[in-house]
Amino acid sequence: MAVKIIGMGNRLYGDDAIGSLTAECMNALDAEANGFQALTFIEKDDVVIFIDAMVMDEEYNLFKVNLENVDFVEISDPHRLSPIQVVSLARKSGNMPKEAYVLAIKPEKLDWPGISDKAIERVKELLTKYKGFLEKYGVTVNVEKVIECLKERSDKPW
Repeated sequence: MAVKIIGMGNRLYGDDAIGSLTAECMNALDAEANGFQALTFIEKDDVVIFIDAMVMDEEYNLFKVNLENVDFVEISDPHRLSPIQVVSLARKSGNMPKEAYVLAIKPEKLDWPGISDKAIERVKELLTKYKGFLEKYGVTVNVEKVIECLKERSDKPW
């Protein structure tokens, strides 16, 4: 069993890139907007923790993926996959993770260019709140270093 952090997001759509950039700043897999890249990284019995922007009421949150229900996920756009869709395809390919989670950040803006200060603030709060959860899986996060990295890269799409 391996613990894998996977960031997802489209760097051309403002705060949608927050998961992608956060993973990059954590030296984790940055799948960008390519869910199929994330899919190839997952192996049977892994613990997978996605980082992604999610339109929701909360500012940020941690969600556990119900692995029993991922068979019923519809995939309508083969070019864009959500973390749930990636897990569904992993199951269908025989690489079902043991556990899957989404560290979700509410986007402030979904337009070009760059990441908003509000989304970066939400990442700081998210990583601070769930630092113990990550450490339980052997993932050590220097929150200040990740935030500094995000600020340096927030206006660079590549």
